[in-house]
Amino acid sequence: MTTEDFGAPGRSADTDQPHSPARPTPPVAPRALWTRPWAVGLAGLLVGAAAVGVAWLSLADSTSAPTGGGPGRTSTAELPLPTTLGKFVGFQEAAQRSGGRGAGQASQRTAKSDEESTKLLSDAYGGTAAAVRTYAQTDLTTTFMVTAIRGRTPAPFTPYEDPAALGVVRPMHEVRTVGEVSCVIVNQLTPTGQTPRPDSVNVDYCQRTQEGLTVTVRNINGDLRNSPEQIATLVDKVWSDAT
Repeated sequence: MTTEDFGAPGRSADTDQPHSPARPTPPVAPRALWTRPWAVGLAGLLVGAAAVGVAWLSLADSTSAPTGGGPGRTSTAELPLPTTLGKFVGFQEAAQRSGGRGAGQASQRTAKSDEESTKLLSDAYGGTAAAVRTYAQTDLTTTFMVTAIRGRTPAPFTPYEDPAALGVVRPMHEVRTVGEVSCVIVNQLTPTGQTPRPDSVNVDYCQRTQEGLTVTVRNINGDLRNSPEQIATLVDKVWSDAT
């Protein structure tokens, strides 16, 4: 960047004293990506968005619960989802166990959401069998949604990012493969030379697909979102039950 000398403070611009040649301003070294406020803010926004999914439960006792039952009977009869997945149970059961204020309304809201999502998923694949179910840890600290459809889905994709050029250990967005499962991940930025923290990994969703079946775990809240390996295990469990 070129600078112009407009005269030093307290010194006349038309002084008879000769001016010494202006020295060029040394170039400013570009700051690493993780030091720029916009980059830090963006990463925080992406990570923070995944952490607020359960907050709506606190509003359940102040809103009217829609009517509706569980997942669509026709689709789930053709493509059943397991009642439990390891330590996770259906959201409705977890909400009832919690006994918290508004648990009944939260359960009904989720049942309605799963039912409508099942219909939308089936419609998106031309009316084939589909199933959607929300699961939770019994204390409601972790929740996630499982979707299954009798159809193949394209593999996940993220645009290329060069970690070396960005000065970070991992790109912000990546697809990580765990066995037969592909996971779309949003990483918090870790400067080159440092070790990424375990909670710097945030899973958007994990998917397994082949001709005639796709199983996905998405809408992940709680510590589970930091572990692609654990999520891949859940995907494989649903897969084995559906095949």
